[in-house]
Amino acid sequence: MADADPQIDVRANAPAKPRRFVRLALLGSVPLLLVGGATAYYIANDHYVSTDNAYVQQDKVSISAEVGGRIIDVAVHENDVVNAGDLLFRIDPAPYRIAIEQADATIAAAQVRVSSLQTEYQTTGVDIESAREDVAFYEKEYQRQSALMQDGFTTRARLQAAEHALSDARSRVASAQATATKARAALATGPAAPGINPAIKAGQAQRE
Repeated sequence: MADADPQIDVRANAPAKPRRFVRLALLGSVPLLLVGGATAYYIANDHYVSTDNAYVQQDKVSISAEVGGRIIDVAVHENDVVNAGDLLFRIDPAPYRIAIEQADATIAAAQVRVSSLQTEYQTTGVDIESAREDVAFYEKEYQRQSALMQDGFTTRARLQAAEHALSDARSRVASAQATATKARAALATGPAAPGINPAIKAGQAQRE
């Protein structure tokens, strides 16, 4: 029996080019992917600045209102561009509306007071004139009673009554004059605001 011919393994002797090609393609694609990813990241983030130790300088302007109060509305937000005259925030107007109403009430009360003082001053003029007429009358009556007393035609009680009436008339004149002086002083205006009653001026200043 003849020996069998030796068998040749075709797979062992097959060329390894396809496998080598795949390996080379994988080795070449990895750097390309890395370069492409880095390029895409750079393009996507080229407008951002990143650093571990940086300082950004920005002008700052302090904003404050001339009056205090609770802010009820903010018209701008962070990083908004604003111009001179733009509304930034709104302060609660309720307390100031109440203050204006109180000032108006103060002015109205002062005006009523001034009108009352003017009426009182005019009335005191009439009272003074009436009291002076009474003084003139009771002076004559006292003189008449004194003459009658000297002649014995009257009583001391009548003389004393005439004297008391004259004294009372003089007291009314003094009281009316004092009231007129007081009313005139209350109606007086100072050089700082001529023609305006101080109480009314105070109310106007409060309103402003």
